[in-house]
Amino acid sequence: MKKFLIRLVILLSLGGGVWGAIHYFRQLPEKQTTFATATVRKGDVVVRAFTRGELRAVRSVTLIAPNLFGTVQVTRLAPIGALSKEGDLIIEFDDSERRSALEETLLEVEQVDEQIKKAQADLDMRNNQDQVELLRARYSVRRAELEVQRNELLSDIDAKKNLLNLEEAKRRLQQLESDIESRKAQAEAELAVLREKRNKSLIDVAREKQRIATAKVLAPIGGLVSVRQNRSAFSTFGQQLPDIREGDILQPGMQVADVLDLSEMEVIAKVGELDRANLSEGQDVLLRLDAIPDQTFHGKIKNMSATATSNPFSGDPSKKFDVIFSVDMRELMTALGASESHIQRVLAMAEENRRKAAAAPPSFSMMAPMAAMGGPGGNEAGGFGGGAMAGGMPGGAPGGGMRGPGGGGRPQVSPEQRAQMFARMLQQLPAEARKALEKELKGRKLEDLGQSERQQIFAKLREMGGGRGGRGGDAASERARAERERIEEERREKAQLPAPPGEDSQLDVLLRPGLLADVEIIVDRVPDAIHIPAQAVFEKEGQLLVYVREGKRFEPRVIKPLKRSESVMIVNEGLEPGEVISLADPTADRSKKKKGEKAAPGGAAPTGGMPSRSRS
Repeated sequence: MKKFLIRLVILLSLGGGVWGAIHYFRQLPEKQTTFATATVRKGDVVVRAFTRGELRAVRSVTLIAPNLFGTVQVTRLAPIGALSKEGDLIIEFDDSERRSALEETLLEVEQVDEQIKKAQADLDMRNNQDQVELLRARYSVRRAELEVQRNELLSDIDAKKNLLNLEEAKRRLQQLESDIESRKAQAEAELAVLREKRNKSLIDVAREKQRIATAKVLAPIGGLVSVRQNRSAFSTFGQQLPDIREGDILQPGMQVADVLDLSEMEVIAKVGELDRANLSEGQDVLLRLDAIPDQTFHGKIKNMSATATSNPFSGDPSKKFDVIFSVDMRELMTALGASESHIQRVLAMAEENRRKAAAAPPSFSMMAPMAAMGGPGGNEAGGFGGGAMAGGMPGGAPGGGMRGPGGGGRPQVSPEQRAQMFARMLQQLPAEARKALEKELKGRKLEDLGQSERQQIFAKLREMGGGRGGRGGDAASERARAERERIEEERREKAQLPAPPGEDSQLDVLLRPGLLADVEIIVDRVPDAIHIPAQAVFEKEGQLLVYVREGKRFEPRVIKPLKRSESVMIVNEGLEPGEVISLADPTADRSKKKKGEKAAPGGAAPTGGMPSRSRS
């Protein structure tokens, strides 16, 4: 009996151990499989869309390194974050080689001038000698003619001698005249060669002066100075490129600095298809700059693209829409520590920069204003270019052009701005040209004419000016050009670097183009609504469903949405507040996903991905 009880206890123990092991292994997969969950909530919902974009200035100018026949060295550079005015010195390059070449070219001009003076003096001396010889030859001819008149009183032999002497004197006179003409033509040819050599040297002088002028890059507009990174500097992989500094050696055409108009900045970003359907221009947005994480700024939707694009080189190959957001600049600059006087100065500079978008560049000649008003070689909107600009205003083609927000090419000019532009350019014309233009217009306004009609009128005026100008017009043009060069040279010599920013100013956070910012778009406000994360909603067989936890399992349930975005979905039917739902599909075969295989047909797919920042 005792042995039986012992055996029974052992069997019961073994049975209990086997049952416990089976129960443990049955429960083991459920313990290992865990899912992220969310709670169904009910309350006032603010439907928001989130995106991430880059901060940029609407108007900016990129300054590039000039071509000085080789690499250029930066000798002076405006401090980072300095607020410059139009005409301030931004970059100065070493022009010692070009000045040395200019001195050599000027020396060549002086040498050619001396050669011309010597050749002219020799020609004058030779002309005087030729005149004396010519006078002697003519005197000899005249004397021979007088001797011939005495032939009646002389013998035949002496008379024949007189005739021969007369013929010889005439031939000598003829030969002397021919030699004088030949020597004069030869001397004039030599002088012409020297003059052409001098003209060539003067062209070289003008070219060297232009190159020296490009060594000092002035600010074409007022704004904040942003220095680019030195991409020609040696750096290892992963190392941050240094900023361009004084003493750096740069390649011609390299982008050195930007002048940013701080009065109007914008954020360009991309949004998905669902968010794009809920957005409209003028909606309020909240902006958070990475450089100022503890500050929130207000803005509005400025512009939206009509078509979606994708970037195959980015991590997200899906097509998205471009959206441009405006920024409240007064609020932004105030948060960055700018004083009220500083803000007023920035806004005043911005007003000048806006006027330059529609105004033509100043001109001192007669044909330049005509070309700017639409004549041959001009355009409708004028333009805003310069040798120191690459890309000109942002969005424009390289080499010039100011653009509007989010676009490129010519600016949009209103009829009032066009009329003001033509009025200013008409004032630059000489009085005679203005009268001729008014005669050709016959009471019409210049801005009301078409492009071809303006070109015909300007062609007539050009022909009239060319016929009356003559040497006097060339001399006046030369004087005007010399005066213009003198004024420009004085302006460059007097240009000074802008003052460095204050120590308490944080405007340097706006220096680098491409500063990142988070954008929160307020789409709609729905009171007392049931809402869940968009990641918890899956689509299966044409129905939207969620997985609700019931006990230790997740059961699928079909829902009806009321409104949704990329981050949140408002549910109309199918869920109750407080229920727990899964953020992942519990029925998905995870083993295949680990091997990189596709899910089985009929599986559920999430309707939205997890956003980088999601709030509701």
